Amino acid sequence: MTTTPGRRGGAGASARRQGELQRAAERAAQHRRAKWALPLTAVAAAIVGGAAATVTVWQVGALVGAAVLAYGIRQIYRRQRNSWMSGAAGEQSTARLLAPLARRGYAVLHDRAIPGSKANLDHLVAGAFGVVLVDSKNWQSKKSRITITGGLLRYGRYDQTRALQTVVWEAKQAAKALGVPVRPILAVHGAKVPAPRGRTELHGVTVIEAKKLRGMLSGLPAQHGWDAARVTAVEQLAEQRLPPHGS
Repeated sequence: MTTTPGRRGGAGASARRQGELQRAAERAAQHRRAKWALPLTAVAAAIVGGAAATVTVWQVGALVGAAVLAYGIRQIYRRQRNSWMSGAAGEQSTARLLAPLARRGYAVLHDRAIPGSKANLDHLVAGAFGVVLVDSKNWQSKKSRITITGGLLRYGRYDQTRALQTVVWEAKQAAKALGVPVRPILAVHGAKVPAPRGRTELHGVTVIEAKKLRGMLSGLPAQHGWDAARVTAVEQLAEQRLPPHGS
């Protein structure tokens, strides 16, 4: 059986492309702002440095002025959080976790296009258990945590119901393309899932800490008829109907 770790860029490639576009737009905006902000910063640095020099010595004034100028430049060109790049990093981490399964005969594919949509499938895994769709979430904030109350999943103060609905929809699109059931899974990097074994079921989605994902998949019971030949056939069909995103 061949396994496909995602050609034309691999796991997270489409998110990385979006992140690069976002970063380029941010940089262009910074350059535009710098045209008027840098002269003002230089004037402020000269004034503050000059004032410091009059009460101390000129060397101290020069250092103060340089510090003001450096701070201003840093503020102008400070990088904002890039959610696309964060997402790409999460997908790449999931791909590394799934790599041992590919070596054990599972079919593992990454960053696949959904026919008729701009959306993508982060990871597809086929094995004796059937087929699963894994959507990666890179929730690394130290200020936020996952909470589950009354069947409602939140990360920090944000309701993740739509995220769960999206994963269900993506799994349905994959199932339609492949002609087999596809189980939706949300794999979380960083934040802890407040449930036994770091895993719970919400709205038809398995939400699991990413570090426990490979063990979970390895432990799923085999389904009747899912031998190596069928896994290979489904993988080949996925290559035809779910090509790498952006190809």
